[in-house]
Amino acid sequence: MQLNAYHNLNRRIHIHLGLFLLLLIWIFSLSGLLLNHGNWKFASFWDQRQESKIDFTLPPSVTTGSDPESGVMEFLKISGEVQRQKATAELLKFRVESPGIVREFHIDLTNGSGTQKVLKFNMWGKLRGLHTFNGIGKEDPSQSPNWLITNIWRFTMDAIAVGLIIICFSSG
Repeated sequence: MQLNAYHNLNRRIHIHLGLFLLLLIWIFSLSGLLLNHGNWKFASFWDQRQESKIDFTLPPSVTTGSDPESGVMEFLKISGEVQRQKATAELLKFRVESPGIVREFHIDLTNGSGTQKVLKFNMWGKLRGLHTFNGIGKEDPSQSPNWLITNIWRFTMDAIAVGLIIICFSSG
């Protein structure tokens, strides 16, 4: 009798966990296909990107402090994963990434003038971005994620991996 109860519990865990993970597995599988077959015509997101350039001026108080990138982002009301590229006494260059949008900032700290280059991608570009989005800087691999959404996304991907392992072991 006890073995039968264990079997029923194992079966319920297997079915419910599988159903819960199904949507996320499909999204990750589809984005993986897009990565492997980037030459498919319908998935060519780079050619269909939208580029824009925005000039702005910041008040002096925005870029003071130990984290000027956060001040700029708060002032411009944007969020994302920050990757510092270059910072001197006169120039601040950084990038803010979120799935589907990349923003590159060049700010002259002497007068507060700045330029924001914005790249927006279509749905295929967003899916590809989600597949590779982990918050680790390409130029500086020692940089860790600094955006809450990135940490949630990384936890979700780890949970899917653990869930799939549990499904494999509970499929007896």
